Amino acid sequence: MSFMVVSACVFSLGTYLATLQNTRSTYVCFNLVDSKSQTVLLQLLGLVLDAAIVALLWRILAWTRTARLKLRMLGTVLTLSAATVASVWLFGTILGGTRRFNVAFGSLYGFDVLVDSAAFAVLVISASFWGCETSTITPSSVVTFLVGAWTSAVNVLSLGDWAHGARAGSLVPVWLIAFGAVLFTYTHDVRSIIFMRRIVLTIFFMALIIATTVITFTKRLEVFDKRHPINDLIYEAQTKHERWLVGVTTSKTLPAAIKIYEERHPGKAAPPNFDQWYQFASGSPIVDEFAQIDRDLKPFWNLSPQELRKRVAVAARQDGIAAVTIQGGQVTGSDTGNDGDNQDLDEVVKMIDKFSQYIPDMVLPINLSPTPRILPSWQNVQLGGHADMSYIVDLVSKRSRRLNETTSEHLDVRDEQAASDDPSWGLNWASDFRQSQIDACPPNSPVRSSPHWKIGEFCHKCVQRHSHGQFLSHFESSLQVCEQPDLMHLHAFSMTNPRSAPIKRLLPLFGPSKTDSFKDVLIPIPKSRLLQPDSTWHFPRRYDSLFWRGSAGNQSINDQVLRGSHKFRLLHLVKQPDPQDEVRMVLPTPGKADRFRTERVTAAEASNVMPFAVGIDDYSACQGRNCDLLKHTFGTEAATEEPMEYRYVLLTDEDGGPPLQMLRTMKSGSVPFVSTMFRTWYTERIQPWLHFVPIDVRYHALHTTLSYFTGTEDRPKINGRDTALRGRISDAEWISQQGQRWAAKALDSKDMELYLFRLLLEWGRLIDDRRGEIGYRKGQNGEFENIGWTRHRDEA
Repeated sequence: MSFMVVSACVFSLGTYLATLQNTRSTYVCFNLVDSKSQTVLLQLLGLVLDAAIVALLWRILAWTRTARLKLRMLGTVLTLSAATVASVWLFGTILGGTRRFNVAFGSLYGFDVLVDSAAFAVLVISASFWGCETSTITPSSVVTFLVGAWTSAVNVLSLGDWAHGARAGSLVPVWLIAFGAVLFTYTHDVRSIIFMRRIVLTIFFMALIIATTVITFTKRLEVFDKRHPINDLIYEAQTKHERWLVGVTTSKTLPAAIKIYEERHPGKAAPPNFDQWYQFASGSPIVDEFAQIDRDLKPFWNLSPQELRKRVAVAARQDGIAAVTIQGGQVTGSDTGNDGDNQDLDEVVKMIDKFSQYIPDMVLPINLSPTPRILPSWQNVQLGGHADMSYIVDLVSKRSRRLNETTSEHLDVRDEQAASDDPSWGLNWASDFRQSQIDACPPNSPVRSSPHWKIGEFCHKCVQRHSHGQFLSHFESSLQVCEQPDLMHLHAFSMTNPRSAPIKRLLPLFGPSKTDSFKDVLIPIPKSRLLQPDSTWHFPRRYDSLFWRGSAGNQSINDQVLRGSHKFRLLHLVKQPDPQDEVRMVLPTPGKADRFRTERVTAAEASNVMPFAVGIDDYSACQGRNCDLLKHTFGTEAATEEPMEYRYVLLTDEDGGPPLQMLRTMKSGSVPFVSTMFRTWYTERIQPWLHFVPIDVRYHALHTTLSYFTGTEDRPKINGRDTALRGRISDAEWISQQGQRWAAKALDSKDMELYLFRLLLEWGRLIDDRRGEIGYRKGQNGEFENIGWTRHRDEA
């Protein structure tokens, strides 16, 4: 009996140690909300209750004679359990008196519920019959050491990457699990595991020990000779940018530009007045590539021009939406009722006024808020909503045309009702908002097909596509939110109730920013009223620290936001980390300053070494009972400090949009550390590690990235030793200079006008009734001709 208990303890310890190798995410266990002792007590209580349930179920089934009666009894028990849980939930919902009563679940949960239910049913039935033949200890023990063996084997195979660098931590659990499992089978007289005889199982574990031991001691751990990995990223960034510049500045003449346009847009001619745009673009470094415009307008090609114009009218009537009207070359803006928004809209009007004579009459619905609004489902976008097919129907008969016009009128009415009267449009709950973002992703995307449920664990597969080791290397991929299911619980944008309800149909709406789930059309909005001058200090004179100031936001801060908001996770990691929180840092190996390896460092020690100057300076709009907890935990920083007096400025997203000071920081003499999941009109123009330093929103490489530039010389010890990492201040200053030069060259007001001019030409063609015929192209005589805009049929 004692040997059996010892064996169970051994493989249980091995399984526990194997699971400890999983990297923790930065999702916060907030001490003032989450009681560690209470959580442990509840876990122990759950364990005792689970054991009691298993024992009682085993006793009941043991007295049942036939297999049919066992299955019937088991089905009855599971049905009563489900009914009891449903009754408790329903009673709690009714008693709570909440307005939110939504029992539906989408594709995010449906597939998982079906698969997990089937797997659970098979597991319970198999374990029940197995337990009746032996005892309840056998199935639970076998499941435990098999899970442990799988987890520990995965850890060994992953050895050598940035998250698995300890040989002993990966190998010891394998030995403990193998020894404990074999000892258990003999002491408990388990002659076979399902179809595997005990001797075969013993041989299997011996082979596992030999294989994992060989792999562990022969696999090369990640070591960087001579060069730090960030050094390589900076070098590669310059090469990538030069290669990209070749592709966007290929044409030197108008005919060449038209040829390149037609090659990159098969089947389409350049839009009308392209020659005027090309002349306007003289001197710009970017002439031949506007991929963001193409992506933004692509969904609208599924809609007819007449339908698009109707949807423009619907979008312009939405709350919080401004409108710019171009009529006969004259540009006017609506009154938003807010002085600041009116000033921003006036700047857009002034930009358009410089080239309005070449733009057809149109109305532009503009969302001046940084928070995107257009969030249709993926299926809605693919079907194009209610596309007007009149250009086909006209070929059939006039009667069909009249029927189509009548149908379009009804659809227009239904569109207006959907935009105003449908209550689903007014639901501002965070959970509904998250589900809508998920539904906007393709069905085969990870967000919909394999959601990340264990939010306390780091999602390695979520960062593989855009990372080089632990460092963010592919900025474009990092913005593809549909490929990263863990972001739904790591960013305040998806965890707070949206102030303005998203529009769940494909309407044309122009705005300054969006994530990939949204279908807003990006435009530049200067917002010069927010711009401030740079500090006069030269780079070496600026403070050698990473500066960040943020506000608590103007939304209600619930417990989930407190744990998962990107702002509060940052503050927790830097200012109030838990003792068990760790980060990975690339540090010189002992005795070799030019040889680097990744080491585990406690977050508290790393934050103490690195020069951070982060904090919240504004709680004025904070809502909810957790505001006082935030103040008590993180304090209040002075709001009078000038960010540009620091060498490094961390730019994180606002709760509803991208960093506000992005362009100002790039144009300054400081180095922008950018952590975002939003796109803007200039996102495709800037190169990470050349114009700015990219930081993943999970912050798992924040400390080691900063240490590359600041170094650790003359700073406190790390892991008990003086690491003496030499800071690359020259690299930091070089990135700052490159960002300044590029911002002045490609992100200035002239570049905003050029981008907007090109966008409105493309949009003007989309809403033109003869959009397949108009354009700037070669005529039959070989000369270029401009086939201009036509009057709309609904205006005739």
